Amino acid sequence: MKTMLVPLDGSQASEAVLPAAIAIAKASDYAITLLSVWEIPEGLPEFAGFGEETLRVQGVEYLRKYLRSVAAHVEDAGVVCEIDAASGHPAVEVLGAIGELKTDMVALSTHGRRAQAGRRGSTADKILRASSVPVLAVGPSAGLSGAGVAIRRVLVPLDGGAASESALALALGLAADQRAEVALLTVVPHLFEHYGPGVPENYLPEIDQRRRQEAELRLRTLQLQHPQVITETHVLPGLPQVEIPAFLERSPYDLVVMASRSRFARDLWTVGGVADVMIEGPTPVLIVPPAGE
Repeated sequence: MKTMLVPLDGSQASEAVLPAAIAIAKASDYAITLLSVWEIPEGLPEFAGFGEETLRVQGVEYLRKYLRSVAAHVEDAGVVCEIDAASGHPAVEVLGAIGELKTDMVALSTHGRRAQAGRRGSTADKILRASSVPVLAVGPSAGLSGAGVAIRRVLVPLDGGAASESALALALGLAADQRAEVALLTVVPHLFEHYGPGVPENYLPEIDQRRRQEAELRLRTLQLQHPQVITETHVLPGLPQVEIPAFLERSPYDLVVMASRSRFARDLWTVGGVADVMIEGPTPVLIVPPAGE
C-alpha cells in the first residue's frame, strides 16, 4: 500500500485538501498519514510559568488529539489513516517526514501562500518547491465539498518537452484507478512572444503554423498509445499562464496533473510560473517533479 502524507495545521482551511486526498487514496490504494507540527517562535518568554519544553509537549499532545478526530473522519470514508505530530519548523518536518515515511505523495492546502502582497516562502510553497514526490495542492478557491468528490476528468498540460511528459504516467495511472478520462493540452506561444522583433513578418505565421502542427502530431501520437484513457487533445496559441486557466474556465476538469520542469529554476513551467497560477485556481493540481530531480 502506498503512503500519502497530509500536513494539517489545525485550521479548517488546511483540511480543504481532504476530499480530494480521500478520493485519490480510496481509488489508488493509498494509506493516509496526517501530520501536524507544533512551532514555537524562537525567544518566546515563559508564559504563565510554563517553559518552552512544557509548551512543546502540551502543544504536540493537543495536535495529536486534533489529528485523532480528523483521522476518524478519514477512516469513516474507508481509508487507512495514521497520525503523527512533531515540533519544529513545519516545512522542515514535513520534508523530513517524506523520506522517513517513504511517502509516495503529499497532499496539502495552499491557503495563506499569498497572505501578504509580494510575500512568498510559506510552508506550502517550500514543500511544493522542495518535495521529491508529487504534491497534490488544493487552493483556497477550490470549494470542494466534504463528500461525493469524484475525479472523472483529468487535464494534463504539456509543453512539448520530455520533462513535462513525466507527469503523464502518473496521470494515466490515476485515471485508470478513478475510471476517469484524460485530456492533453499544449499551448504554443507565438515565436514573436519568445524572441521579440527581428524575424521577418511574412515568416512568422509559417513558423507558428509548423510549431502547432508538430504539437498536434505529438499529442495525437500520445493519444494513439493510450486510446482508452486519453479522449481529447487540444493545441492552443498564446501564453500558457493565460491560456491554461482560461481553458479550464471554459471546460472544467476535476484534476490537473502537471510537471514542474525544475523545482528551483525560474521558468514558466515551474512553481512560480504556470504551476503557481494553477495552484491558486479552483482546480486541484498535482505537481510532479521530473524524473531524476
